[in-house]
Amino acid sequence: MKLPMVCVGGAILAVGGFLGCTGEIGHPTPAYNGSGSGNSSGSGASSASGGATPGGASGGSSGSGSGSGSGGVSSGSGGSGAPGGSGGTTPGTGGATGTGGSDMAPAGTLNLKGTPKFYRVIKLTNAQWAASVQTLLGLSAGGLEKNFEDQVSGMTDFTNNELVLNFDARNWQDFQEAADMLAAQATATDAALAKVYNGTDPAGFISTVGRRAYRRPLTTAEQAAYMALYTQGSTQTGTRPAFAKGAALVITALLQSPNFLYRTELGAKGAPLSAWEMAAKLSLWLRGTIPDDATLTLAAGAGKLDTADGAAALANTMLGEAQVATSMRRFVGEWLHFDSYALISKKDVPSYSDALNPEFQEASYKFFEYILTQGLGVKEMLTSTTGFYGPGMAKLYGLTAPKSGYMQADLGAKRVGYFTQLPYMTLNGLNAEPNSILRGVTLVRDVVCATLGPPSVVPPEIPALKPGQTNRERIDGITKACGQSCHNDMINPLGFAFDHFDGMGQWQDTENGGLTIDTGGSFKFADGTTKTWTDVAGLMQVLATTPQAHTCFSKKLASHGLQRDITINDMPLLNTLTSTSMADGAAGSEKQLIIQLVKNDAFRTHGGPQ
Repeated sequence: MKLPMVCVGGAILAVGGFLGCTGEIGHPTPAYNGSGSGNSSGSGASSASGGATPGGASGGSSGSGSGSGSGGVSSGSGGSGAPGGSGGTTPGTGGATGTGGSDMAPAGTLNLKGTPKFYRVIKLTNAQWAASVQTLLGLSAGGLEKNFEDQVSGMTDFTNNELVLNFDARNWQDFQEAADMLAAQATATDAALAKVYNGTDPAGFISTVGRRAYRRPLTTAEQAAYMALYTQGSTQTGTRPAFAKGAALVITALLQSPNFLYRTELGAKGAPLSAWEMAAKLSLWLRGTIPDDATLTLAAGAGKLDTADGAAALANTMLGEAQVATSMRRFVGEWLHFDSYALISKKDVPSYSDALNPEFQEASYKFFEYILTQGLGVKEMLTSTTGFYGPGMAKLYGLTAPKSGYMQADLGAKRVGYFTQLPYMTLNGLNAEPNSILRGVTLVRDVVCATLGPPSVVPPEIPALKPGQTNRERIDGITKACGQSCHNDMINPLGFAFDHFDGMGQWQDTENGGLTIDTGGSFKFADGTTKTWTDVAGLMQVLATTPQAHTCFSKKLASHGLQRDITINDMPLLNTLTSTSMADGAAGSEKQLIIQLVKNDAFRTHGGPQ
């Protein structure tokens, strides 16, 4: 049903039937989600495996600015001037090309480039929308979001970033069509309608369902406007009772209201979020859906969610629920690019089968679910010998295949941490051989968050090994022309540490006819310290005991939870989270990191310039 339109947050949204039905989101000067920005990041490493597009030297964001900061952290400014988000029908304009500075930051420098906007209204992601309509209407299954326009990926670390959650005419059409279908489904029978609201009084229905949709109580004006809309709907033609027909029109309007489609932070800069806003922010992040009725009732209590301890207590409760695993799957999957497992292909590798790809992905998810649910953290991500495997992976691990599903096992002393397991090693393999460049690039970007500059030359394809040549000699030979620290000091040393694992993740004592494999290396971290190792187990211990890997994970977690870029201005937050992550035992768990983030003012208050 096409409803009248109102402009809010820079987007044109279809909302309730007439003036006052839903109104604009209540800030006097709403932020515009369509604001343009000049933030553009590029990547030069190929994610393809198997030899079609092997290797690839380092890439990075274009337009670096002046290097500033402290503690070994450099902050660039400027950008490539690519167009930013779209707002309604008018696209944003790009920023100016960055000037000054150099193209290459010092080796190991923490990458804290970004352009957070601190929007006060942030559109729900497609996944959040899908789960939210199920919570709102008591539906057991969704799926309509699969027809929605995909969110932009690759421009920011995560697809829930404020910068890529724009609104355009396609979104409007998607939400409008879905609202009609869902309203009809929710009111098709008395039993279906009872799952939405167990009663037949219009005022109670509007109050209860409206609070659920808006994540706060409706105002008197909103209640009256929806009552008028209910009355209009109840007199429409059709075989359903008047209550069902009126409820259907109200649901249609609620699902198209900006108060449902957007999460808000409307207080003054530095002021705590309201209890209602905190309930929504926590629930949408950790549960992946709008708050349920019990959480909204909790938010109604004075001091329950508008304090750091109150917010932390609710977060702790949510972390014990099954829903958190689904939400954190999205975080881990985007952080480490698990969608790439579907793209693996190998040429002339008898032990590889396409059937392994979904196993690799699911085994990876299960490992990180294990880390979260068992109270473990970054140290165990890097050093645990526990892994998961399906029937196809069992043979490669030399283990007995499970009759169905996945099994957990100790994978042995050689497989230290996730990055030595079959999925990661196979993804970052060149057919049957190791791909040291890809292995190094992914660790630099995703595990230590170091800054990589653009390659100085176009790298050639990785050639076949010559007789008497090691993989290390081959890679050094084709990357020495780089002439900068990207390969020599960062990518290659990290990648060579994994050379005992071939392109299928199988251990090899020697290579190329019995040659000795040299996996030793060193890395200069952002704090100025240089650490060395002799094998991959040593590298994992270095990463687990050095702050930078913990800071990198904290940056990724904070970016996902705050839905924005993390910059040098967030160093106080990152320092707090890093200290927590490096603690021993449960005190350094991923759960504790989440709780510390929730308690921090960066999460609890509205930041930004105003």
